[in-house]
Amino acid sequence: MDKNRLKIAIVDDSNTSINYLKLLLKRLNLTNVISFQNPIEFLEFFEKNNDIDIIFIDYIMPELNGIKVLQKIKQIDKDVLTVMMTNNSDIDVKISAIENGISEFMSKNIDLVEFTAKINILINLRMYYYKIEEYKISLEKTLKYKDKQEEMTLRKQYKIIEDYVSNHFYDNWLADSYFKPYDIVSGDSYLTLRISNTKFFISVVDGMGKGVSASITSVLTIAFINHSLSKSIAFNDYNFARAVKDTFDYVKSILLEDEALSFSLIEIDIENENIKYANFGLPPIYLKKDKEIIKIKPNNSALLLTEEYFNIDEVNNFDTILIGSDGLTESVMNNGYPYLVKFKEQFQKSMLLSEIIKDFNKNVNQADDDVTLFCLTKDKNNYETIYENKFLINKENMESLVNNIEFELPQNKISLKIINKIVFSLNELLLNVLEHSVLKLGKNKQQIVKNDIKIKYNNTNKYVQIKILVSNEFVVLIVEDEGDGFEINEILKKEWFNRYHGRGLKILKSFSNGIYYNVKGNKTKIYFKKDK
Repeated sequence: MDKNRLKIAIVDDSNTSINYLKLLLKRLNLTNVISFQNPIEFLEFFEKNNDIDIIFIDYIMPELNGIKVLQKIKQIDKDVLTVMMTNNSDIDVKISAIENGISEFMSKNIDLVEFTAKINILINLRMYYYKIEEYKISLEKTLKYKDKQEEMTLRKQYKIIEDYVSNHFYDNWLADSYFKPYDIVSGDSYLTLRISNTKFFISVVDGMGKGVSASITSVLTIAFINHSLSKSIAFNDYNFARAVKDTFDYVKSILLEDEALSFSLIEIDIENENIKYANFGLPPIYLKKDKEIIKIKPNNSALLLTEEYFNIDEVNNFDTILIGSDGLTESVMNNGYPYLVKFKEQFQKSMLLSEIIKDFNKNVNQADDDVTLFCLTKDKNNYETIYENKFLINKENMESLVNNIEFELPQNKISLKIINKIVFSLNELLLNVLEHSVLKLGKNKQQIVKNDIKIKYNNTNKYVQIKILVSNEFVVLIVEDEGDGFEINEILKKEWFNRYHGRGLKILKSFSNGIYYNVKGNKTKIYFKKDK
């Protein structure tokens, strides 16, 4: 702002004093001046037009004295500059004015030199105030832009990340993943693809270093692997060794001279309990067989531009495999030790990834890096069926089952706490069956909810089968319907960005130990850990 455009107000019951002040201000090229002889009229005006920069206030006025006027001014605008005009030498008056935020005092017997000096100081203060406000606005815009770009980057990363293996069961094998970025711009990425119903491709990438460069390298690598492998699988031309070679060459083509990339490429064959792997500097792959832990160290160093060769190895005979970046094992626990100290013990006794994550969150307040994990485990528990039912899916049957099932479950084999969780889970799962298999809401559900569209029931006959199994460690709820199923990967993505999709699944995941779907998406298993 041009300092000559500063808006000044004079509040003085003396017209002579007002005119004299205006004359002095005009000599300083300050002509944007308004005046009031009645302080009450000024305050009414100021409440509606608080764009004034400097206010001159006479101390002695009949309606309100200068201190009262000052108090009300500061209630409206605490940043406006104020000048008390008085010949009163009472120290208590000055203290009271200072306590109420006065900027300056001036005698009514104005000295031109003193007046000019003080006014110039106030003008400079006000101009500085405007510069600060401009800087705040500029900073706010910059931060909003930065936040928007980081949010878009994260959304893009989640769009590129494909996870078609996790949250599924394959006979008695259960697949889980966990991805939690440390920063909005994450250096970790991962990918899981189904080559067949018994063979999977897993990749975890950890961009070494912090910031945008590491994130770009990580995301580009995963995008390349996803695109090339998806094509090869679609054309029935998949080859693990070629996938490693292509990724090796591509990463080298995008690396900077001083940059390195850690990543792992793994093929898992659960039918033959075999894995092929090329681990470039990521933490060891952990296998488990009958509670025995097998630690598979990296067979390649983190990839640099100078690397020319790579290794591929195989391992057989396992019932659990855990792959991940270093965010979990290297994070520091509350007692000062790295979680790696606790991890081996927890991995040995845990069947599901959620048990490890729960222990990790209990012992680590804040992870020191991005955390990415993939776990595939065989459920070797011996189960007893304690409940089984098959019925036609409609609203009446659903309500009847949900309202009565808690009385049909044996409390000597299953706790009331888990029974309540089963009731809630059934209500959510059966509602999904009704919406997707019977009412066929599908992708238009958001529009239906938003516009409150009435849904017509078309009398489609679909049956649901429910089983509840119990072992020494877990209670498992199984719900299978006759519908067409759905791709769980797309629903999981929507829970991050979509108000109407994925929320029920997110709730189920939060209070269960694991929720898994078959490949078709019409059969669900939910695991509840029994209290010890």
